[in-house]
Amino acid sequence: MNRSHDDAAQAAVAPDPDVAAWRERVRSVAAACADLATETLSPSLALGRRLAAPVIAAEDLPPGPVSAMDGFALRLADLPDDADSPLPVVTDLPAARGGVPELAVGTAARIMTGAPVPAGADTVIEVERTDADPHARAPRSVRVLDRERLAAGRHIRSAGDEVPRGSVLAEPDDVIGPGLLALLTTLGVRAVDVRRPLRAGVLVTGDELVDHDDAEAAAEVGAVRESNGTMLAAALADHGATAEVIRCGDDPAAFCAQLDALAARCDLVLTSGGIGHGAYDVVKAALGPRGRGTSDFAHVRLRPGGPQGVGLVDVEGRGVPVIHLPGTPVGALVGFHLFVRPLLTGGDATAAAPVRAVIITAPAEAAAGTARSAGRGHGALRVGPGRLARTADGDLAVEIVAGHRLAPYGRADCLVLMEGPRAGVGDAVRVLPL
Repeated sequence: MNRSHDDAAQAAVAPDPDVAAWRERVRSVAAACADLATETLSPSLALGRRLAAPVIAAEDLPPGPVSAMDGFALRLADLPDDADSPLPVVTDLPAARGGVPELAVGTAARIMTGAPVPAGADTVIEVERTDADPHARAPRSVRVLDRERLAAGRHIRSAGDEVPRGSVLAEPDDVIGPGLLALLTTLGVRAVDVRRPLRAGVLVTGDELVDHDDAEAAAEVGAVRESNGTMLAAALADHGATAEVIRCGDDPAAFCAQLDALAARCDLVLTSGGIGHGAYDVVKAALGPRGRGTSDFAHVRLRPGGPQGVGLVDVEGRGVPVIHLPGTPVGALVGFHLFVRPLLTGGDATAAAPVRAVIITAPAEAAAGTARSAGRGHGALRVGPGRLARTADGDLAVEIVAGHRLAPYGRADCLVLMEGPRAGVGDAVRVLPL
């Protein structure tokens, strides 16, 4: 989907939108993310990828009637009235390749699970109902001792019983996992159309940033080791996207040049930093109302991660979505999971949807977290680091990890979404597994 810069900025953004409103704003601007190129791969090479088109069964599974039990195939009408009267066993049918002869009238065939049922037979009597030894060679004759509830079609899987020809095996955006791979292989599907992984770019801003392994630069006063690019690239990879990370300083012209070059190679670009209210906020200066005017910026009712932005970069008529995240690592992490991650789930809303849990451990600062909320922060969604657990009854629970800023997120496996005036032990909250 191609969109112009005007499309990104034409709708006014309400001051201090809530998280749901801003998520919808991002989704509407970034709709082009859904228009990814596709490629055709063998199912084994497509493992973990999302389908771009439905997969239709070209044949029945099973292709013909097969036995669902180990036992004896026969015509129900040929079964003697007297349980002491045997039926001659004329053939032994294992689950194997090769033709199966038609069953002669008045005879039975020993048959194994999965073996083709011979023409003429209309039922399979499990071996437990007969006088046959299941571990011995096929007997010359067999008696059916237990005759309760016998009916034609018993223990016979008809052609297409599992998968009829023409049925839909999988829908677009379904992920090819081991189970689907097995099904496609069983039905002889040799190629599937899948979505190409989303190509994302991460542009991290800030004159203060240095490479994490540059000890000399990191020793300078005011230097900060750059980690947002690493973090966001890892988060993108976790959700099936590839990522290219670039770092730039606080010069608007240089930023625009790097953004344009990166967008030309990507389906989606994330920026980190430069969207606050200061004199050196390069992203807002370059793309906001005093710059290109192609991105919207807002302070979302969210703690941490309030500053957010979204827009489009024009690449020869192709609108590449760009999502602007805060420069603080926690703000960038929270913004990614609340606003970027829903775009990467291929239409699976449950993959980015919070679930309910009960708090079983909470530091004092979590309970008092909104006591300081006032003015702009009033009613903000507070997000904290958590670790998932289970109550004694097996219900989902969460422990809020103590600590400040990025440190507790090193141990977190979920985000705890707190909306009320407090969050203490026993309270039910929403959690978003990481």
